[in-house]
Amino acid sequence: MTLHGTYWEYHQQFHDGKHLKRTIVIGPSMVQAAAAGNGLFARTSCPPSSLLFAVPPQALMNLRTLKSLHPTSGPTPLTATQMISLHLCINHPHESEDSLDPHYGPYISTLPREFDSHPLTWIVRSSSAMESGGVPLLGYLPPSVHASLVELHDRFCQDWAAVRAYLVGNTQYYTRNYLWAWLNVNTRCIYYRLKASKEDPDNLTLCPILDFANHAPNGLHMTPVPSEADIWDTAPIKSIGKGFRRAKEIFLTYGVHPNRTLFVEYGFVNKSSDDAEITDGEVDVQDVVESLILDHKSGVFVKSVLEDEGYWGDWTLYCSAKSAQPSWRLITALRLHGLVASFESDGAEYGHGGSDGWLPWMRENIRTLWREELLVATAVKQRMLRGDDY
Repeated sequence: MTLHGTYWEYHQQFHDGKHLKRTIVIGPSMVQAAAAGNGLFARTSCPPSSLLFAVPPQALMNLRTLKSLHPTSGPTPLTATQMISLHLCINHPHESEDSLDPHYGPYISTLPREFDSHPLTWIVRSSSAMESGGVPLLGYLPPSVHASLVELHDRFCQDWAAVRAYLVGNTQYYTRNYLWAWLNVNTRCIYYRLKASKEDPDNLTLCPILDFANHAPNGLHMTPVPSEADIWDTAPIKSIGKGFRRAKEIFLTYGVHPNRTLFVEYGFVNKSSDDAEITDGEVDVQDVVESLILDHKSGVFVKSVLEDEGYWGDWTLYCSAKSAQPSWRLITALRLHGLVASFESDGAEYGHGGSDGWLPWMRENIRTLWREELLVATAVKQRMLRGDDY
């Protein structure tokens, strides 16, 4: 691994023996680590499309670079997520010490040491009857968010089962260490083309330096260049962005995701506006619509038709500055439900604190999730009442 020596230039700041800040200089970029976490900043002014830094392929952590360290065989080899999280779990740093991994130790030592504020940690500890400041918050999540969190927990359990099978006979690794490893992979990996198919789920990697960058939906962004496997499938790119001024923080954008996804996958939300007319958001109404349909006496029939046609589930409401509307899947389901109900005459009517410093911040995140559901629904209702055509 080459992420030390001349590749990284370290600057440490101490006061009365206490570590205040670490700055890692990489060409025109630098990483600052302080109490609020890491951030990537422009060391000098950078014009659009500047190359901020280059990470050698052998310094990346993915299936290709790890296969010699963890050889697998048989009909069900480990996936990329399982392989990378296995390596992190094995080389988990002990308390505040650095990782002893001879291959990626310096990088692993920069990773977050705990994920107490991530909702997956709450549900894992809840299922194990372990105490956690976040466990009581599970009962306050919107139903659609809780359902997505359960799906994430199922993915985690499946991956942990596969890794335990790989480590058969070795009992020194614990769920808490694998949870730490898995969350680092799930929250920090980026798309990186390694397979013949662009859609292959193993096209991902952990990338030193790049993962210091924080997420922001808007602002100064950097973009990873295509991998060698992707370059022939990529159109030429014009100048990107507006450039960065010196000392400005540089962000990554995680893509266009609803707050539900950001909260469940990454453990944070984008703050929403209080004005329903300009709120960008998405709300999953699966639980509400499913109850509406199945509580009706023709619900089983309607569900079977929608399933046969591929329209059961994934029902959402969207809102942006220019529009607010139900998804086409939701419109289809509601139209069929309304059509079937109109032929029936049953006359039925339907109306359906603690020591953790992150807790206040997380409570506000949950309020934001509920607020988004209200604002998006309000915006869709307003446009329906004024006769917008969907």
